[in-house]
Amino acid sequence: SGLRPVLNMESQEDSYWLERWEKGMTGWHKDSVDQVLQKYFDLLSGGKSNLSILVPLCGKTLDITWICEKGHNVVGCDLSDVAAREFFEENNILYSTSELPDFKVYSATNKNIKFLVGDIFKLTSDCAGTFDAIWDCNALVAVNVEDRVKYAELLTNLLNPQGRILMATWEYNQAERADYPFSIPNILVKQFFGSKFNVELLARMDSSDAHTMHFLSFFKLSYAFRPIHMLILK
Repeated sequence: SGLRPVLNMESQEDSYWLERWEKGMTGWHKDSVDQVLQKYFDLLSGGKSNLSILVPLCGKTLDITWICEKGHNVVGCDLSDVAAREFFEENNILYSTSELPDFKVYSATNKNIKFLVGDIFKLTSDCAGTFDAIWDCNALVAVNVEDRVKYAELLTNLLNPQGRILMATWEYNQAERADYPFSIPNILVKQFFGSKFNVELLARMDSSDAHTMHFLSFFKLSYAFRPIHMLILK
């Protein structure tokens, strides 16, 4: 439709991510559904159907279609218009576009999928509704250090009562790498979310897990873990 997302182009961080999408430098994208999501999805959904589920900083993840096919309504949010277009085109999903004050909205024609392109921090219940569950897959680890409290508040405010977050982060020696994706161990998840959520560490995957091993070797780290948390709103 030629409509452009409304972005704060003053931000160096925004420019960094947008440039990577424009150049196809998206090494974080996986050509399969995340095994963590598949393993713990029943915990996230509480066995219910027709839930409203948010996938923040989603890129063009295949997790969105997988959740939709489980019988849920999915909203993805990302800064990149390229990510949105590639998601719909590569999955052969017909869509229409519309415009909100801060977002360009891609709506699937025949599926319960919406993709909001814009600044995640401008996401409100007014423009996106509220959610029963959130799948935070390497999203918190991509948020700037000074924005983490704001990000936690954002997710909290978008959830319905007893809402749940399934969260996958990375844990490593931050001294070895001062860049995205940042290290977010259990203690930090509790720091940012513990006041409003019951926080449970479901797993702490080590390098015996192929995805974690790839992360460790790609960034040349001495060790790496993938902590998996379930957060349930108090």
